[in-house]
Amino acid sequence: MKRRAISTVIGSVFFMVLMTAGMSVSYLVIEAQSDMISAQQTISDAEIKKIQEKFYAVASVGANNKLVVYVQNQGSNSLVIDTLWLINKTGMSQAVKYDLNYADSVLAPGYGGDVAENQQIFLNPGEYDVKLVSSLGTIKTAERLNVGGSNSLKAKLILNPPDVRLGENATALLYVTNVGNTKMVNVTSGPITVSPPTAVLASSPIVQIKSDLLPAESAILSWKYRLMGPAGTNVTFSTFAQGIEEPTGITKQSNTDQGIVLLRDNSEPGSIVSSDLFSRPEIYMVIPNTFGDASDKGVWGVNIVNPTDQPIYVSKVVISVQTSPANANDKIFDSGCSTITIPPTSNHWSCPTLNQLMWKNTISPQLIPAKSVFPFMVKVTPGDLQGSGTEPETIVVQTNVFTTLGQFGKSAYGTAMRTSSSIPNVYLSKVVDSTNTVDIIANKTGILPGSTQTFHVVLADMESGITNKISAGSRLIINIPRGWSDVNVIGNTGFTTPTFQSFPDGSSQLVGQLLSDLTGAGGVGKTISFTATAPPISDTRLYIMYVLADGYVNGNIVIGPLAEVVLRVSPN
Repeated sequence: MKRRAISTVIGSVFFMVLMTAGMSVSYLVIEAQSDMISAQQTISDAEIKKIQEKFYAVASVGANNKLVVYVQNQGSNSLVIDTLWLINKTGMSQAVKYDLNYADSVLAPGYGGDVAENQQIFLNPGEYDVKLVSSLGTIKTAERLNVGGSNSLKAKLILNPPDVRLGENATALLYVTNVGNTKMVNVTSGPITVSPPTAVLASSPIVQIKSDLLPAESAILSWKYRLMGPAGTNVTFSTFAQGIEEPTGITKQSNTDQGIVLLRDNSEPGSIVSSDLFSRPEIYMVIPNTFGDASDKGVWGVNIVNPTDQPIYVSKVVISVQTSPANANDKIFDSGCSTITIPPTSNHWSCPTLNQLMWKNTISPQLIPAKSVFPFMVKVTPGDLQGSGTEPETIVVQTNVFTTLGQFGKSAYGTAMRTSSSIPNVYLSKVVDSTNTVDIIANKTGILPGSTQTFHVVLADMESGITNKISAGSRLIINIPRGWSDVNVIGNTGFTTPTFQSFPDGSSQLVGQLLSDLTGAGGVGKTISFTATAPPISDTRLYIMYVLADGYVNGNIVIGPLAEVVLRVSPN
């Protein structure tokens, strides 16, 4: 009996365990099915709401080009706009994301409003797309918002590098785009304001003075500034672009943009100091502008300065040019170009490939003594504009030199090209008005401190024809480096009486205007001759005389030739 009772109890317990386990499994299955049904219902509700979500968006600009985005809720449920994306289709910047204010972004059925009302988004001239993303993931786009207002020009000021050591140079690059629908002529920079102004020790002339821009075309204007001040100072540069609207003759001004350069100590403790090498050559150029599409030859040159106390040897000099668009196949320099070497450069010039002009001598590299300069000068025939048919307003020019100190390069130069144009050049000459190869010089050495030197500065059209002309009224601009004194004009073969202006940094400027149109017929240029007294120094120094021209060919093609003339003053 006892054994039977025990068996009955054990069986009952075992049955209870099995029943409990079965009920637990059943409960888990039911719970999982319930969660799955709830999830499906949630997803279905969201999909239904998304299907029912209907709205449209219209983008415009208000006062001061402030962005206005009007959204109308056409659905049956409340609408929440989470995010606004702004895409600048004119500029090169990335799309910008804005998280919207909740008070503006929630719209009841049938209601609308400006979802960017409390976002201070002010637009520069250009073309924009505005994308809106709702809380349910619906995306709507307001395309092709054209922002113009009174501005036909858009300006972007870039300072390179963004931080410099005390006493170093910073380059200001003003990138100007015609965002209007009409041609803009004589596009140039407005005054650059610098804060604090005492931070600027010296500045170079503008590399490209004026440009004519068709709609959507761009140009780059650049300057160099030598900066000095307390370490840690932020130097702010600010300027704008301006030009004349061709149909109306009205002067239009772009937005004002600014850039900042940080001045840092020459040897900041605990940091990695990246600096330019002291033992490196300096590069200065002679460039025609425009470089006409003709059978005649323009003057190109590179002055290589050795500022060190040891001699260097140059084995290769390469001038590279690049047009826009890059796939235009324009031949500024044609491969196998025709060249004439200008003394004292040795005859090793060639165009090894499209748009590259090269001097190369690896057997007998050119010696440049310590603290001296050597010119690499050539006359070369222009190539051919055969790409898209659009004549490039600006062609980027870069020079690379290969020396016993290494390879170094310099850019921030520009020229232009036309299918039919003069070839304006500026340079020093041994003989008044001469365009002969043996008379052209790019530097002057052997100058004793305190001595009086004579300079013949020539503006010439290197194209020999008479169809194209450098227009009367064009200006020859001679920037005399600081330290040079007693400037006296002694000759003038085709300009108005040159005006003289001195500047606070000790430099000065001569400017003369052409009295009549200038052609290349007869191989004759026009000259301003003057004398100046060299600085009374006790060591060897090299000075840069910037020679430029400003004006037109045939009354409408902007010119801008450049010659960076090196003057070596030494008591030895």
